[in-house]
Amino acid sequence: MLYIAVLLIVAGHISAAPIADPQCNTSGYQIIPKADCKGYYLCVFGRPVEMPPCPARSKFSASVNVCVPEGSVFDDCISKGGVPVTDGLPIIPDAGPLSIEERCNMFGGIIAHPTECQAYYNCSMRYQNVPRVLEQHMVECSYPELFNAETKKCEHFENVKCGSRREFKYACNYRRNSCPVAHCIPCSVWSGNCEGKPDGIAPHETKLWSPYYVVCYKERAVEHNTCNADESGRGQLFHPDLNQCVPLDMIPRDHGGMMPECGTKLDGLYPDVFGRCDRYVHCKGGKYTGTVKCAVGEVFDFTRAACIPEHQACGPCGKHKNC
Repeated sequence: MLYIAVLLIVAGHISAAPIADPQCNTSGYQIIPKADCKGYYLCVFGRPVEMPPCPARSKFSASVNVCVPEGSVFDDCISKGGVPVTDGLPIIPDAGPLSIEERCNMFGGIIAHPTECQAYYNCSMRYQNVPRVLEQHMVECSYPELFNAETKKCEHFENVKCGSRREFKYACNYRRNSCPVAHCIPCSVWSGNCEGKPDGIAPHETKLWSPYYVVCYKERAVEHNTCNADESGRGQLFHPDLNQCVPLDMIPRDHGGMMPECGTKLDGLYPDVFGRCDRYVHCKGGKYTGTVKCAVGEVFDFTRAACIPEHQACGPCGKHKNC
C-alpha cells in the first residue's frame, strides 16, 4: 500500500508540473507560436510574455504571425504537436506564396508588382470591372515614371531602383498603352521608340518623312514635337538620314518632298523649284546638292546662271528692260 501511495504522489507531482515557457534567443523583437496554435509568446528583452489567445475557431499562423480562421488557406498549424520550436525560433511550414488578393485581405496597403517596375497593387482600390490590361488592385505609373518600392510612389525613372523588376523604356510596353481591342489606334502610331538611341532628337519610326520627331533621354521618348515652318513660312519635314528638320526642297519627291530633279540635268545652277527669286538650285553629277540663297538685293538670273542686282537681271525675277 505504501508503494502504491508513493507512486500516486509522484504521478500527481508530474501531472501538475507547469509547462515550461519557450526560450527567447534574442534580446530584440521575436514571436514564438504556441505548440497548440492557440496563441503566441512575444519576446521582450529576451523574456517570453504570453499574449492573449486567439479568438474561438481561429489558429495562430506561424507564417504571417497573426490569428487566422481555422481551416482557412492561411491556417498552417501542424495538428500533431503544433509548430515545433528549435532554439526558440519556430520552424514555419511552407504554406506557399500568398496571392495578391490574400495579401490585400490580410495586410492591405500598397504592394510593388513582383516583375514589372512601372506597376503596383493598391489594396484600397477595387475595380468593379477590371481593365483588360490590368489585374484587380493593379495600378500603373504614367510613362516614363516607375514605382519606387521604398517610398511606395510613382517617381521619375532616374530616382527608382528596380532591382529584379523589369524596367520598360518604350512607352508601348506599359500596359495601359497597349491595344487590347479591335479598332484602337496602336501605341506605335503616336509614341516614338528611343530604345538604343542616344540623347537628343530622333525620327518617329512610324512617321518617317513627316513633320514629327521625338526627343530621347536615356532611351525614353520624353517629348514628341513637330517641325516649325522655315523662314519663308513653308512647312518642313524631318529628314531621318540628316536627323533634322529641312525644307521640302531637301525631301525626295517619293517621300512627299519637292527636291529638284537633277538626274537629267547638266552640272550647273537652276531656278528655284518654288519660284523664289532670291535663290537657286545647284545640280552636280546628276544629283541635287542644295539650294543657295543670293545676297540681299540680288536675284537669280537664269540667263547668266548667277545672282545679280534685281535691276540688272533678266527673266521673270529681273527688272532689266533691255534683255
